[in-house]
Amino acid sequence: MNKFELDTPALLIDFDKLENNLAAMQKIANDNGVKLRPHTKTHKTPYIAHKQMRAGARGVTVAKLGEAEVMNAAGLDDLLIAFPLQGAAKMERLLRLAERAAVRVSLDSFPVAQAISDAAAARGIKIPFYVEVDTGLHRVGLAPRQATRDFVRAATKLRGIEFIGLLTHAGQAYAAKTLDEIAALGKNEGALMVETAEMLRADGIATPEVSVGSTPTARFAAQVQGVTEIRPGTYVFYDTMQVHKFACVWDDCAQTVLFTVVAKHPDRLIFDGGSKTLSSDRGPDGAATFGTVVGFPHLEIYALSEEHAHVKIIGDGAAPNIGDKVQVIPNHACAVMNLHDQFIATRGDEAIGSFEIAARGKIR
Repeated sequence: MNKFELDTPALLIDFDKLENNLAAMQKIANDNGVKLRPHTKTHKTPYIAHKQMRAGARGVTVAKLGEAEVMNAAGLDDLLIAFPLQGAAKMERLLRLAERAAVRVSLDSFPVAQAISDAAAARGIKIPFYVEVDTGLHRVGLAPRQATRDFVRAATKLRGIEFIGLLTHAGQAYAAKTLDEIAALGKNEGALMVETAEMLRADGIATPEVSVGSTPTARFAAQVQGVTEIRPGTYVFYDTMQVHKFACVWDDCAQTVLFTVVAKHPDRLIFDGGSKTLSSDRGPDGAATFGTVVGFPHLEIYALSEEHAHVKIIGDGAAPNIGDKVQVIPNHACAVMNLHDQFIATRGDEAIGSFEIAARGKIR
Protein backbone atom coordinates (compact mmCIF):
# COMPACT_ATOMS: atom_id res chain seq x y z
CA MET A 1 0.00 0.00 0.00
CA ASN A 2 1.02 3.63 -0.32
CA LYS A 3 2.64 4.85 2.89
CA PHE A 4 0.27 7.81 3.05
CA GLU A 5 -2.61 5.35 3.46
CA LEU A 6 -1.18 4.09 6.77
CA ASP A 7 -2.87 4.83 10.07
CA THR A 8 -0.94 7.34 12.14
CA PRO A 9 1.29 7.97 13.92
CA ALA A 10 3.51 5.49 12.08
CA LEU A 11 7.27 5.06 12.29
CA LEU A 12 8.74 4.69 8.79
CA ILE A 13 12.16 3.48 7.69
CA ASP A 14 13.12 4.09 4.06
CA PHE A 15 15.07 0.95 3.14
CA ASP A 16 16.68 2.52 0.06
CA LYS A 17 18.23 5.23 2.24
CA LEU A 18 19.05 2.76 5.01
CA GLU A 19 20.97 0.52 2.62
CA ASN A 20 22.84 3.47 1.12
CA ASN A 21 23.85 4.58 4.62
CA LEU A 22 25.08 1.09 5.52
CA ALA A 23 27.15 0.88 2.35
CA ALA A 24 28.64 4.36 2.80
CA MET A 25 29.83 3.78 6.38
CA GLN A 26 31.17 0.34 5.46
CA LYS A 27 33.16 1.97 2.66
CA ILE A 28 34.65 4.44 5.15
CA ALA A 29 35.75 1.52 7.31
CA ASN A 30 37.11 -0.47 4.37
CA ASP A 31 38.94 2.48 2.82
CA ASN A 32 40.72 3.14 6.12
CA GLY A 33 41.46 -0.50 6.94
CA VAL A 34 39.41 -0.55 10.14
CA LYS A 35 36.61 -2.80 11.37
CA LEU A 36 33.06 -1.53 11.64
CA ARG A 37 31.27 -2.72 14.79
CA PRO A 38 28.04 -0.67 14.65
CA HIS A 39 26.05 0.25 17.72
CA THR A 40 22.60 -1.35 17.59
CA LYS A 41 21.09 0.89 20.28
CA THR A 42 19.95 3.11 17.41
CA HIS A 43 17.75 0.60 15.59
CA LYS A 44 17.23 -2.12 18.26
CA THR A 45 16.21 -4.47 15.46
CA PRO A 46 17.93 -7.79 14.67
CA TYR A 47 16.88 -7.63 11.02
CA ILE A 48 18.82 -4.39 10.57
CA ALA A 49 21.79 -5.77 12.51
CA HIS A 50 21.91 -8.70 10.08
CA LYS A 51 21.83 -6.22 7.18
CA GLN A 52 24.83 -4.48 8.75
CA MET A 53 26.68 -7.80 9.04
CA ARG A 54 25.92 -8.71 5.43
CA ALA A 55 27.25 -5.30 4.38
CA GLY A 56 30.58 -6.13 6.05
CA ALA A 57 30.33 -5.26 9.76
CA ARG A 58 32.52 -7.27 12.12
CA GLY A 59 30.22 -7.89 15.07
CA VAL A 60 27.89 -5.42 16.77
CA THR A 61 27.89 -3.13 19.78
CA VAL A 62 25.07 -2.88 22.32
CA ALA A 63 24.46 -0.66 25.33
CA LYS A 64 22.70 -3.13 27.59
CA LEU A 65 22.69 -6.85 28.33
CA GLY A 66 19.03 -7.00 27.31
CA GLU A 67 19.93 -5.74 23.84
CA ALA A 68 22.72 -8.32 23.64
CA GLU A 69 20.32 -11.11 24.58
CA VAL A 70 17.86 -10.04 21.89
CA MET A 71 20.57 -9.85 19.23
CA ASN A 72 21.99 -13.22 20.23
CA ALA A 73 18.55 -14.87 20.19
CA ALA A 74 18.31 -13.69 16.57
CA GLY A 75 21.58 -15.38 15.61
CA LEU A 76 24.17 -12.64 16.19
CA ASP A 77 27.09 -14.08 18.12
CA ASP A 78 29.87 -11.44 18.16
CA LEU A 79 28.77 -8.86 20.72
CA LEU A 80 30.38 -5.95 22.54
CA ILE A 81 28.52 -4.62 25.58
CA ALA A 82 29.81 -1.05 25.75
CA PHE A 83 28.57 -0.31 29.25
CA PRO A 84 29.97 -1.05 32.73
CA LEU A 85 28.10 -4.03 34.18
CA GLN A 86 27.47 -4.27 37.89
CA GLY A 87 25.42 -6.54 40.17
CA ALA A 88 25.00 -10.28 40.71
CA ALA A 89 22.02 -10.55 38.34
CA LYS A 90 24.00 -9.04 35.49
CA MET A 91 26.99 -11.29 36.19
CA GLU A 92 24.79 -14.37 35.87
CA ARG A 93 23.23 -13.14 32.63
CA LEU A 94 26.64 -12.21 31.21
CA LEU A 95 28.00 -15.68 31.90
CA ARG A 96 24.98 -17.37 30.34
CA LEU A 97 25.42 -15.18 27.25
CA ALA A 98 29.13 -16.03 27.11
CA GLU A 99 28.18 -19.70 26.79
CA ARG A 100 26.40 -18.95 23.51
CA ALA A 101 28.30 -16.06 21.95
CA ALA A 102 31.66 -14.35 21.65
CA VAL A 103 30.92 -11.57 24.10
CA ARG A 104 33.22 -8.76 25.20
CA VAL A 105 32.64 -5.94 27.67
CA SER A 106 33.95 -2.46 28.44
CA LEU A 107 34.79 -1.12 31.88
CA ASP A 108 36.66 1.69 33.60
CA SER A 109 36.86 0.76 37.29
CA PHE A 110 38.42 -1.90 39.44
CA PRO A 111 35.15 -2.89 41.21
CA VAL A 112 33.53 -3.68 37.84
CA ALA A 113 36.63 -5.50 36.61
CA GLN A 114 36.86 -7.49 39.84
CA ALA A 115 33.20 -8.50 39.80
CA ILE A 116 33.32 -9.75 36.20
CA SER A 117 36.64 -11.50 36.82
CA ASP A 118 35.41 -13.27 39.97
CA ALA A 119 32.21 -14.45 38.29
CA ALA A 120 33.99 -15.67 35.16
CA ALA A 121 36.84 -17.36 37.05
CA ALA A 122 34.31 -19.29 39.14
CA ARG A 123 32.97 -20.73 35.85
CA GLY A 124 36.43 -21.42 34.49
CA ILE A 125 36.22 -18.89 31.66
CA LYS A 126 37.69 -15.52 30.74
CA ILE A 127 35.70 -12.54 29.49
CA PRO A 128 37.52 -10.27 27.01
CA PHE A 129 37.37 -6.60 27.98
CA TYR A 130 38.10 -3.15 26.66
CA VAL A 131 39.08 -0.34 29.00
CA GLU A 132 37.04 2.77 28.33
CA VAL A 133 39.01 5.99 27.93
CA ASP A 134 37.55 9.48 28.37
CA THR A 135 38.70 11.52 25.37
CA GLY A 136 36.55 14.53 26.24
CA LEU A 137 32.92 13.52 26.85
CA HIS A 138 33.41 13.25 30.64
CA ARG A 139 30.73 10.58 31.09
CA VAL A 140 32.54 7.34 31.84
CA GLY A 141 36.11 6.38 31.12
CA LEU A 142 39.57 6.94 32.51
CA ALA A 143 41.82 9.80 31.52
CA PRO A 144 44.05 8.87 28.58
CA ARG A 145 47.75 8.14 28.89
CA GLN A 146 49.00 7.49 32.43
CA ALA A 147 45.70 6.97 34.27
CA THR A 148 44.60 4.35 31.74
CA ARG A 149 48.07 2.83 31.74
CA ASP A 150 48.05 2.41 35.53
CA PHE A 151 44.59 0.86 35.49
CA VAL A 152 45.37 -1.63 32.73
CA ARG A 153 48.53 -2.74 34.53
CA ALA A 154 46.40 -3.64 37.56
CA ALA A 155 43.42 -5.09 35.70
CA THR A 156 45.49 -7.47 33.60
CA LYS A 157 46.42 -9.31 36.81
CA LEU A 158 42.82 -10.49 37.32
CA ARG A 159 42.22 -14.14 36.42
CA GLY A 160 38.75 -14.07 34.89
CA ILE A 161 39.11 -11.29 32.32
CA GLU A 162 41.36 -10.80 29.31
CA PHE A 163 42.44 -7.35 28.15
CA ILE A 164 41.91 -6.82 24.41
CA GLY A 165 42.13 -3.07 23.94
CA LEU A 166 40.88 0.45 24.48
CA LEU A 167 37.52 2.01 23.70
CA THR A 168 36.16 5.56 23.65
CA HIS A 169 33.12 7.56 22.56
CA ALA A 170 33.61 11.18 21.47
CA GLY A 171 30.09 12.33 22.24
CA GLN A 172 31.42 15.82 22.90
CA ALA A 173 31.26 16.27 19.14
CA TYR A 174 27.56 17.07 19.49
CA ALA A 175 28.53 20.41 21.05
CA ALA A 176 30.67 21.34 18.04
CA LYS A 177 29.57 24.20 15.79
CA THR A 178 31.55 23.55 12.59
CA LEU A 179 32.70 20.63 10.48
CA ASP A 180 36.33 21.62 11.06
CA GLU A 181 35.75 21.38 14.81
CA ILE A 182 34.20 17.93 14.46
CA ALA A 183 37.07 16.78 12.26
CA ALA A 184 39.59 18.01 14.83
CA LEU A 185 37.73 16.24 17.64
CA GLY A 186 37.66 12.99 15.67
CA LYS A 187 41.35 13.10 14.85
CA ASN A 188 42.20 14.00 18.44
CA GLU A 189 40.01 11.14 19.67
CA GLY A 190 41.98 8.70 17.54
CA ALA A 191 45.37 10.20 18.37
CA LEU A 192 44.83 10.06 22.14
CA MET A 193 43.74 6.45 21.91
CA VAL A 194 46.67 5.39 19.75
CA GLU A 195 49.14 7.20 22.00
CA THR A 196 47.71 5.45 25.08
CA ALA A 197 47.80 2.08 23.33
CA GLU A 198 51.46 2.61 22.46
CA MET A 199 52.24 3.30 26.13
CA LEU A 200 50.67 -0.04 27.04
CA ARG A 201 52.59 -1.85 24.33
CA ALA A 202 55.80 -0.29 25.67
CA ASP A 203 54.94 -2.05 28.95
CA GLY A 204 54.69 -5.36 27.11
CA ILE A 205 50.86 -5.38 27.27
CA ALA A 206 49.31 -6.56 24.01
CA THR A 207 46.69 -4.05 22.86
CA PRO A 208 45.15 -5.40 19.67
CA GLU A 209 42.07 -3.16 19.57
CA VAL A 210 41.77 0.63 19.51
CA SER A 211 38.03 1.27 19.19
CA VAL A 212 36.41 4.67 18.64
CA GLY A 213 32.83 5.79 18.23
CA SER A 214 30.34 8.58 17.40
CA THR A 215 28.63 8.97 14.03
CA PRO A 216 29.88 12.56 13.45
CA THR A 217 33.53 11.74 14.21
CA ALA A 218 33.85 8.19 12.86
CA ARG A 219 35.04 9.16 9.37
CA PHE A 220 37.79 11.34 10.85
CA ALA A 221 38.91 9.07 13.70
CA ALA A 222 39.09 6.16 11.24
CA GLN A 223 41.85 8.00 9.35
CA VAL A 224 44.20 7.94 12.35
CA GLN A 225 46.89 5.31 11.89
CA GLY A 226 46.57 2.75 14.67
CA VAL A 227 42.79 2.92 15.12
CA THR A 228 41.40 -0.58 14.50
CA GLU A 229 37.62 -0.24 14.93
CA ILE A 230 34.79 2.30 14.62
CA ARG A 231 31.42 2.00 16.39
CA PRO A 232 28.93 4.55 14.97
CA GLY A 233 25.24 3.92 15.54
CA THR A 234 22.98 6.70 14.28
CA TYR A 235 24.41 6.53 10.75
CA VAL A 236 21.88 3.81 9.86
CA PHE A 237 19.05 6.37 9.90
CA TYR A 238 20.59 9.77 10.61
CA ASP A 239 18.30 12.49 12.01
CA THR A 240 17.90 16.23 12.39
CA MET A 241 20.82 16.43 14.81
CA GLN A 242 23.16 14.56 12.44
CA VAL A 243 22.34 16.94 9.59
CA HIS A 244 23.23 19.91 11.79
CA LYS A 245 26.45 18.17 12.87
CA PHE A 246 27.51 17.72 9.20
CA ALA A 247 27.32 13.90 9.27
CA CYS A 248 24.79 13.74 6.42
CA VAL A 249 22.32 15.69 4.30
CA TRP A 250 18.55 15.71 4.62
CA ASP A 251 18.06 13.16 1.87
CA ASP A 252 20.12 10.61 3.84
CA CYS A 253 17.58 10.57 6.70
CA ALA A 254 15.92 7.16 6.54
CA GLN A 255 13.71 7.46 9.64
CA THR A 256 10.57 9.57 9.66
CA VAL A 257 7.34 9.59 11.62
CA LEU A 258 4.11 9.89 9.63
CA PHE A 259 1.49 12.12 11.27
CA THR A 260 -2.00 13.35 10.48
CA VAL A 261 -2.99 17.00 10.90
CA VAL A 262 -5.87 16.93 13.40
CA ALA A 263 -6.37 20.64 14.08
CA LYS A 264 -5.67 23.86 12.18
CA HIS A 265 -5.66 27.44 13.42
CA PRO A 266 -4.61 30.61 11.58
CA ASP A 267 -1.04 30.44 12.88
CA ARG A 268 -0.58 26.85 14.03
CA LEU A 269 -1.39 23.15 13.52
CA ILE A 270 -1.66 20.07 15.71
CA PHE A 271 -0.29 16.68 14.62
CA ASP A 272 -1.56 13.45 16.18
CA GLY A 273 1.52 12.49 18.21
CA GLY A 274 3.72 14.15 20.78
CA SER A 275 6.48 13.27 23.22
CA LYS A 276 5.39 9.61 23.34
CA THR A 277 5.99 9.44 19.58
CA LEU A 278 8.86 11.84 18.80
CA SER A 279 10.62 11.95 22.22
CA SER A 280 11.20 15.21 24.06
CA ASP A 281 14.78 15.62 22.80
CA ARG A 282 15.35 19.22 21.79
CA GLY A 283 16.82 20.33 18.50
CA PRO A 284 20.43 21.14 17.63
CA ASP A 285 22.29 23.11 20.30
CA GLY A 286 19.29 22.89 22.63
CA ALA A 287 16.81 24.67 20.36
CA ALA A 288 13.17 24.32 21.45
CA THR A 289 12.18 22.48 18.28
CA PHE A 290 11.17 18.85 18.06
CA GLY A 291 11.79 17.55 14.56
CA THR A 292 11.85 18.68 10.95
CA VAL A 293 8.65 18.58 8.83
CA VAL A 294 9.57 17.17 5.41
CA GLY A 295 8.63 19.49 2.55
CA PHE A 296 7.40 22.29 4.80
CA PRO A 297 10.35 24.48 5.85
CA HIS A 298 7.93 27.10 7.20
CA LEU A 299 6.45 24.70 9.77
CA GLU A 300 8.17 24.51 13.16
CA ILE A 301 7.33 21.95 15.86
CA TYR A 302 7.75 24.25 18.84
CA ALA A 303 6.20 22.16 21.65
CA LEU A 304 5.07 18.63 22.45
CA SER A 305 2.33 17.37 24.70
CA GLU A 306 2.19 13.63 25.31
CA GLU A 307 -0.07 13.05 22.28
CA HIS A 308 0.04 16.39 20.45
CA ALA A 309 2.70 18.06 18.33
CA HIS A 310 2.26 21.86 18.39
CA VAL A 311 3.31 23.30 15.04
CA LYS A 312 3.85 26.98 14.23
CA ILE A 313 3.14 28.30 10.74
CA ILE A 314 5.93 30.75 9.96
CA GLY A 315 5.34 33.31 7.22
CA ASP A 316 2.91 32.98 4.33
CA GLY A 317 3.79 29.49 3.06
CA ALA A 318 1.05 26.97 2.37
CA ALA A 319 0.17 24.70 5.27
CA PRO A 320 -1.42 21.25 5.18
CA ASN A 321 -5.08 20.91 6.06
CA ILE A 322 -6.91 18.77 8.60
CA GLY A 323 -6.68 15.16 7.44
CA ASP A 324 -3.47 15.66 5.48
CA LYS A 325 -0.46 13.52 6.37
CA VAL A 326 3.08 14.76 6.86
CA GLN A 327 6.45 13.18 7.62
CA VAL A 328 8.75 14.42 10.37
CA ILE A 329 12.48 13.70 10.67
CA PRO A 330 13.07 13.29 14.42
CA ASN A 331 15.74 15.14 16.31
CA HIS A 332 17.16 11.92 17.77
CA ALA A 333 16.61 8.66 15.91
CA CYS A 334 17.76 6.38 18.75
CA ALA A 335 15.25 7.71 21.27
CA VAL A 336 12.39 7.48 18.78
CA MET A 337 13.03 3.81 17.99
CA ASN A 338 12.65 2.98 21.68
CA LEU A 339 9.17 4.53 21.75
CA HIS A 340 7.64 2.24 19.10
CA ASP A 341 6.78 -1.46 18.95
CA GLN A 342 7.32 -1.69 15.21
CA PHE A 343 8.33 0.24 12.13
CA ILE A 344 7.04 0.16 8.58
CA ALA A 345 9.65 -0.39 5.89
CA THR A 346 9.20 1.68 2.72
CA ARG A 347 10.73 1.99 -0.71
CA GLY A 348 9.71 5.25 -2.30
CA ASP A 349 6.09 5.77 -1.35
CA GLU A 350 5.36 2.06 -1.06
CA ALA A 351 5.02 0.39 2.35
CA ILE A 352 6.63 -3.03 1.94
CA GLY A 353 6.42 -4.61 5.39
CA SER A 354 6.46 -4.16 9.15
CA PHE A 355 9.22 -5.17 11.58
CA GLU A 356 9.20 -5.64 15.33
CA ILE A 357 11.65 -3.44 17.24
CA ALA A 358 12.62 -6.41 19.36
CA ALA A 359 15.07 -4.71 21.71
CA ARG A 360 12.93 -1.69 22.57
CA GLY A 361 12.59 -1.23 26.31
CA LYS A 362 15.64 -3.38 27.04
CA ILE A 363 17.11 -0.98 29.58
CA ARG A 364 18.69 -3.60 31.87
